[in-house]
Amino acid sequence: MSLFRRRSILITSCLFLALLAGSWGLYLRTQALLSNQLAHLAVQSLPSDGPTPILTIQKTSARGWPFGAWRRLYGVSFHTHLNGADIVGATPMLRLGGNWLDWAHSLTTRTELPLQLPDSTILRMVRNGESLTLRLRKAKLRISKESLPCPPDARCHDHGTLPLYWAHFRIAELELASSRLPHSLMLNHTAGTIRFAPQSLSQPDPALQNRPLLSAAITARELTYPSSFLQNFRVEQVHAAFALLPGTSTTPLRLPPETDHATSSWPDIPLQLRLHELSATIHPVAPGKQDTPPPHLSLGGKLYVPAFSGILSVSLTNWQEPLHDLLQSSWIQRNVPIAMQGLLNDMMTSPRMLSLSSHPLTVSIPLDHGVPPGLSSDHLQTLYSHFRQLAPHPQ
Repeated sequence: MSLFRRRSILITSCLFLALLAGSWGLYLRTQALLSNQLAHLAVQSLPSDGPTPILTIQKTSARGWPFGAWRRLYGVSFHTHLNGADIVGATPMLRLGGNWLDWAHSLTTRTELPLQLPDSTILRMVRNGESLTLRLRKAKLRISKESLPCPPDARCHDHGTLPLYWAHFRIAELELASSRLPHSLMLNHTAGTIRFAPQSLSQPDPALQNRPLLSAAITARELTYPSSFLQNFRVEQVHAAFALLPGTSTTPLRLPPETDHATSSWPDIPLQLRLHELSATIHPVAPGKQDTPPPHLSLGGKLYVPAFSGILSVSLTNWQEPLHDLLQSSWIQRNVPIAMQGLLNDMMTSPRMLSLSSHPLTVSIPLDHGVPPGLSSDHLQTLYSHFRQLAPHPQ
């Protein structure tokens, strides 16, 4: 072996050992930072306006060298109290930290380290017998906090600033269950950002009424809900953008007769929900020739919470093919006179209808406690049963 080759091997070995030593030193340093975060985890992540929050971690282990630094937390559960509601959560394992790229991203963007939840995680809110449950599978969250200057005429209790929290997340599977829903709603491959500013949640301040308490932009690849109507369709490309603001009215909101305000699971303060967009593409499950784009449903409007009263705008694009399928369905052929069928078909092919085919169908619907005025849940169920009979079925 030549002298030059021996020197090359020696220099390479020294560089490799130095790299390992530097990586080990960086690993020990970052593990110390993670230990410091764990010591303050309950204070940082569990706000409470009632009893002292409880955080339980059964066991931790340090992992990651030489590719990164993270902590695995086993048997994690918590319990806190906010606005009259008990909030609990549990997960078999939580990973805090990440590889060196995650650490570099955290340092350059001044965000917190990602939280990874590879197993099923349960979050539940219970208030006066009503519950809302979220189940997350394969979730990754990145949470950050910043402070905004307080408006001159507002009351800010955090050293003259307004706290603002950001949460960026990706979830492989998100299941939502509520005591008000007969079935669970499932969102697959969900991603988005939530912005939470709790400055007016407990004591509404008129100077902050135009600042959202919470705003979010969420997308999901597919939504599934085991109802007898939606089973005929695939609901895909779901997109939601909304903001929740303090209500402008100081008068108590009128609740429906069958609802007792003392047992409502909603906050005790009036809120305003601005629904910028709630849209999805609807694909029929039944196989068939699809020459046109599938229907796309979009909703928007402004509602007042907890009454859920306001105006909702509904828009449907690519509606021609579903209407054509309805007119060609066996129910229409059996129950509508032939002369009327001919009139409807002529109307569909008229120049006026063809000129409207490129425009969406849009309607504004007033809501009173979640339903149009004059209707009740029983009336809606009756209408739903009638419309179900009109749904086209395979020949």
